[in-house]
Amino acid sequence: MKSLPYLLVLSALLFSFHLPNEKPVSVKFNANPSGKEQIQVMNSSFEKELILLINNYRNEHGLSSLKIHNSLMRASRYHAADMANEDYFEHATHNRIGNRLVRGMSTFKRIKMFYDGFANTENCGAGYSSPQAVFSGWVNSPGHHANLLNESATHMGVGYYQTNHSTYKRYWVFVSSVE
Repeated sequence: MKSLPYLLVLSALLFSFHLPNEKPVSVKFNANPSGKEQIQVMNSSFEKELILLINNYRNEHGLSSLKIHNSLMRASRYHAADMANEDYFEHATHNRIGNRLVRGMSTFKRIKMFYDGFANTENCGAGYSSPQAVFSGWVNSPGHHANLLNESATHMGVGYYQTNHSTYKRYWVFVSSVE
């Protein structure tokens, strides 16, 4: 019964803030992004839960919460969707030309297409079935863990995308920045 109040508070928080760009837009993934792409939200509750997990973890470690930034949300959603649609798992953007997958754009160059500020970290995850699962994977990976607890970060975006036509089915992205 002790966990019931926690679950009620968590549920209220999950549905108390709006994540940007919940309108679907048709996107082609066979070229590098222009930065104008807007990916349909696959599961807003997953994204909201991941944001809460990250900020709660930062707070537990004496760091401030990261503010949601619309452009970072778009960049994160784009990369998750691109990995799912092109069936790859890498930080850099890749494009499928015929049956070949070729590197298209570096991580931070891609993020810069969506975001004017200074992005300083990116975590990617694939195959994880829930926000808690991908978050735990990142916490248990030294490099990803360091990104979650980056002291200079002030803003973030997260993205989730799912398809049955790729190797890992579910793709997750977290990006943080300094403003």
